[in-house]
Amino acid sequence: MFNVIRITLYKNMQDVYLLFWSIFLPLAALFGLYYFNLDVATNTLLGVLSMSIFFYCCITNAFSVYSQRKRGVFDLLRITPFSLWKYLSAITLSHTVIACSVSIVLLLVESSLFEFNMAVLSIVLFLPLLWVGSAMFTLLGFALSSLPKNEGQLSMTTNLIMLPLILCSSIFLNIAEAPKFVQWISWINPFEWLQRGYRAALETNLSFWALSMLILIVMLIMLLIVARVSFRNNEK
Repeated sequence: MFNVIRITLYKNMQDVYLLFWSIFLPLAALFGLYYFNLDVATNTLLGVLSMSIFFYCCITNAFSVYSQRKRGVFDLLRITPFSLWKYLSAITLSHTVIACSVSIVLLLVESSLFEFNMAVLSIVLFLPLLWVGSAMFTLLGFALSSLPKNEGQLSMTTNLIMLPLILCSSIFLNIAEAPKFVQWISWINPFEWLQRGYRAALETNLSFWALSMLILIVMLIMLLIVARVSFRNNEK
């Protein structure tokens, strides 16, 4: 298991998609906003963290796992003593480590450029949120990779999932003033609960932070089950 984690970490650190979507693009956006002195809401700045995690952990992982499915990697896994649970755990852990590291860098850049004035406790509270969010979106990527029959369909599927999650959250909207159906969607939207957790961490509101963490952990467990079920055809 540790060999899989080590190999995956080494491979992912050389991933061009990681460098562009999760590092260069968010940093360029942040420096651009700062340079042009644009008035950007805190929710939008915090949303950059969630989108960076989603682009890497979900979309990049979905295409990687889809490629492995097509090559029969998981068929070969059945005849080895290495269980699917261990494989899922190893890949999820490696993606989570990288995504959390990138997100912490982005958070520190945001704090420096836009003067978040975060307390030490706030930074500590951010870490579990980033960890759970990264693991959650990685597992979602596993599940999405089982749906399409080609890469074009996979691209459409990830976009159809991503757009409602982002648009029905407080990244760009004031949820309190949004239509009722958007408010209902926000209650089951992991992006929105990450946003609420981020705000609670900034304000060191421990009770609301704990509630956000609890709901995100429940979502994580549900996505773990869905990701495992998505491989049922490989075990027949």
